[in-house]
Amino acid sequence: MKYIVFDLEMNNKWGTSIHEIIEIGAVKINQDLVIEDDFQAFVRPKTHTVLSRLIKKKTRIRQEWVDRAPLLPVVLERFRDWIGPDDFLLCGWSSDDHLALQRNYKMNGLAEPKYDLLNNYRDIQKSFINLFQQKNQVSLKNALEMLNLTPKYDIWHRAIYDAFHTAQVFVEIYDKIDFDRG
Repeated sequence: MKYIVFDLEMNNKWGTSIHEIIEIGAVKINQDLVIEDDFQAFVRPKTHTVLSRLIKKKTRIRQEWVDRAPLLPVVLERFRDWIGPDDFLLCGWSSDDHLALQRNYKMNGLAEPKYDLLNNYRDIQKSFINLFQQKNQVSLKNALEMLNLTPKYDIWHRAIYDAFHTAQVFVEIYDKIDFDRG
């Protein structure tokens, strides 16, 4: 079993519920809880092609990076190839990225069985909240602080770096996660 800890960055247009994926970042963790590889790719938006001012400021992703990037189907194909044939559990910080992935599948007319990314998902934030009996959501940065972990990178709101940070939390609480509970 491999653990794929991923994060998404998305572009959105003010006043709409459309959140289009513009970056996928992930790390692959083996059964010994060691990161063995990472994945990062920008995605060219299909609907809202111009990055919002807020997203550019928050992520520091440049317009030209997404303009030169492939569309989502190509990036998902590369991502799935990178994951490989082994059984895996896809993990993320909250259910938001999982939901965004579902919505982006629909926006792009993609079939789930081809990628097999939606069926086997674990919300690490939910596990963290249950473990530490928190009443509200906890930011990734605060979770690292609560665990007395130094972030691997001092960069936030970029998919690859947030994936590394989520992986730090995942590895730290792994033995306390009830994998039978959602």
